[in-house]
Amino acid sequence: MSNPPHSVLDQLLALPVSGEAFLLRRRGHAVLVDGGWKKDKVAAVIGAHIPALRTLDIVVCTHGDGDHAGGLPELLRRWPGRIGQVWLPGRWVEVVPELMKDPKGFVDNLVQQLDTIIRDNAPDPIVQSQLDRSGDFQGSAFPEIPQRQEDAPRDPESDEPEVAEADGWFGEVWDDREINLDATEPTEDLPWFAELRDAKGLATEKVASAALQSARARIGYRKKKRRITASTASAWLGMIDTVEAIRGIAAAAIARRLRVRWFDYQSFASTRRPNGGVRGFLEPINAREQPPEPLTLSFLMRLTIINRQSLVFFAPPKLSRLGVLFCGDSPLGDGRRFGQSFLRHTARPTLPIVATAPHHGAETNRSAYDHMRKWADVVVLLRAGGDSDQPGATFRSLGWPFKVCATCPRSGRAPHLAGVAGPGPHPWFPSAIIVGMPCGCT
Repeated sequence: MSNPPHSVLDQLLALPVSGEAFLLRRRGHAVLVDGGWKKDKVAAVIGAHIPALRTLDIVVCTHGDGDHAGGLPELLRRWPGRIGQVWLPGRWVEVVPELMKDPKGFVDNLVQQLDTIIRDNAPDPIVQSQLDRSGDFQGSAFPEIPQRQEDAPRDPESDEPEVAEADGWFGEVWDDREINLDATEPTEDLPWFAELRDAKGLATEKVASAALQSARARIGYRKKKRRITASTASAWLGMIDTVEAIRGIAAAAIARRLRVRWFDYQSFASTRRPNGGVRGFLEPINAREQPPEPLTLSFLMRLTIINRQSLVFFAPPKLSRLGVLFCGDSPLGDGRRFGQSFLRHTARPTLPIVATAPHHGAETNRSAYDHMRKWADVVVLLRAGGDSDQPGATFRSLGWPFKVCATCPRSGRAPHLAGVAGPGPHPWFPSAIIVGMPCGCT
């Protein structure tokens, strides 16, 4: 049984954390999208600002970066109320079993691959993945996804993008049936995940913690001896943080016997057809709900893929419900300069929506705003987290949506709860309520 309705109004809240975490309250349900950094202690932040909230119906992790996934293990372990489902990147199925059974062997393998890169003076895929933010990288590690016929470039003289259309505007916007999330499919875990839950020989937290600390120390030693640069060391330490977050989330889900659902980016990239989630409530934009096919890639390459392929989810708008696009760190497209929009494969919303700023408004994700503009009427852009380089120039110069920020490093404001509430029983133009302050660095 879920929470009773929190209020007449739906709410989208950016939590005041240094990483990124959003809380959606919709139809009496609560959805947490990402959990900030480990240090953010997002469960305590929710408790301080929304003490009456006892149930998280869905907890989503868009990808493995530390400022999105780092705080989720503690939240899943320590949340005092009920947690219904956990939605995770499908690529994690490639690394979770080994991390749960033999974390020492896993991280030893990673450090050995770092040593191989050092010895062979080979390109470092972890560093390349951080540098490749313009979508132009053509190396073998991250090949550009071949275009299907419908993804071919459109007539450059045409201003209209190819976008799926909604079926039956009148029925779509009025359809607001109650949803029982516990009854949505699939209702059973993957067999291998169920086996992990019942396994007796899984590594303890103490063993896992020691393995991760050893990996960090060895990377630090290689930096000290100048075998790797400071940027390389930082990239690899960030990857170890990702490993820690993945294992922590899986361990907490297993311990609490939570229902886990998997959303695979790669299967979407090959089919261009998203599917799964809960129709009309929260749907994937750039993923298919299924575990991926087995890969022959090393764990290093699998982890690199994890960090690049942030999941995007959409809560479709209704006349009485807030529409929200959760962008995570996605540029909302792929191909050269991320020019192939993911959004064109999902029905165009017929009502205005709210969107979260991709990658804290970073300039590297500037292509996302054009994709948004061509797909939907985005009237509020909500930003959370980030550092002194964020938001970038494009975000700051945008004039078309109203911008609201929970954290604003450039302005020096203290983090605060920010968001949008609406629409209630009437079309949401006259009834939307802004929570917090507008962007202070424009």
